[in-house]
Amino acid sequence: MPTRIKVAEISDIPPGSSKFVDADGLLLALFNIDGVFYALDDACPHQGAPLSEGEIRGCVVVCPWHGWEFDVTSGKRVNPFGAPNTETYRVVVEGNDVMIEL
Repeated sequence: MPTRIKVAEISDIPPGSSKFVDADGLLLALFNIDGVFYALDDACPHQGAPLSEGEIRGCVVVCPWHGWEFDVTSGKRVNPFGAPNTETYRVVVEGNDVMIEL
């Protein structure tokens, strides 16, 4: 059975925003897209930029260093050049708690 780790509260991440979180040593970018939460590896697979600091455009995060774009709902890169997809993690909300499932 997966382990759930609390990383935030709903009020910590308003819709359309992101937050860097540490899930038991796993560094993640947590996104709130219209009230639904998603988690990706925080390090862009291109050169390690913090995706939690990227601009959010709908359900796409833009890497703050080189503009690589990733769909936060799937981890798939949006632009056709170079970067591989990024890892996603299941997010569970229980009450006011936002948890990552590992």
